[in-house]
Amino acid sequence: MALQFVLKLKSRVCFSAYWMMIFMWSLQGCSAQPEQPRSSPSAIQQSVYSYTQLGFAYLERDNIERSKRAFLKALNFDDKAYDAVHGMALIYQKEGEFELAEEYFKTALRAGGSFSVARNNYAAFLYSQQRYSEACHQLEITVEDTLYVKRRLAFENLGLCQLQLNQVTQAETSFKRALQLDRNSARALLELASIKEMQNHPQGAWGYLKQHLKVAKASGRSLMLGIRLAEQLGESAEHSRFLLELSRLKEAD
Repeated sequence: MALQFVLKLKSRVCFSAYWMMIFMWSLQGCSAQPEQPRSSPSAIQQSVYSYTQLGFAYLERDNIERSKRAFLKALNFDDKAYDAVHGMALIYQKEGEFELAEEYFKTALRAGGSFSVARNNYAAFLYSQQRYSEACHQLEITVEDTLYVKRRLAFENLGLCQLQLNQVTQAETSFKRALQLDRNSARALLELASIKEMQNHPQGAWGYLKQHLKVAKASGRSLMLGIRLAEQLGESAEHSRFLLELSRLKEAD
């Protein structure tokens, strides 16, 4: 299972095609104003911010070329703009330029202080390269940032990473920490159900699975787990229901 990436948009505005056009006009308008020359620090800062935001907006829409151009324009104004550097790392990863991606991730982390969103994404990059120990190390740093708004996701990612290293006890702790931050974390609930099954605690697994199914759609994995647990616990009605749902799910595919 892949780790979850986070795209960083400082404003939470949904960029429709119309608003992107207005956004570009505003950038052009700013550059035409003689009273605020390009060389002024405030104008440079605004340009960097605007182009970086535009880059992430395009990246969210999977428009790689326009996203790259926007990040490069931001870096033309300030080659140390760590948000734009982070954006370029994500671009290079998508393009399969893994050495460049890692270089840009490391540059962003050196420039951006704690920069937990970039560190989480760097960990996800390392995980995708099957460099699990390094990924776990980055996530252990990330979860220490108590102000990181996606800390629950970082704990989930850490748990998945620890499972790859067969650190089941540590993974269980990480998923429980994710639940402390969000009791309806579907991923943490399913992983804990799976861990409890591995530990031969079917009743505990059953509780986590039932809670998972309250907050998430049934999947092949959750239904197969439910079938096994229902059989162990003598839950014949639930066993039949899960079998039927799995059959319907396979037919839909």
